[in-house]
Amino acid sequence: MSKMKELNRLIHDMEETAKYYLRLVEEFKKLLSKDNETVPEPISPKSEPQREIQLEDVRAVLATKAKDGFKNEVRALLNAYGASSLSALDPKHFAAVLEEAGGIGND
Repeated sequence: MSKMKELNRLIHDMEETAKYYLRLVEEFKKLLSKDNETVPEPISPKSEPQREIQLEDVRAVLATKAKDGFKNEVRALLNAYGASSLSALDPKHFAAVLEEAGGIGND
């Protein structure tokens, strides 16, 4: 009988060990699912829709440059884009003119 008792104890221990491992597996699954839920995906910088550049925006910058004594440079910039005056400037060039105007007087 002692062998039967020992065998029963071993079976019981094996069952408890198996239950323990199953609990571990479940805990690991929970941890993994929590990690997957809580790990934020890399945030890509959201590019705001660019506001369309208006004639008034270009006029404000160029007027400031001309007022600061760079009237000839402003005129040369407009001429480089095929315009004799600001009102004759093609709107597709507004962004480029603004960018170049930023460099006027910053030498």
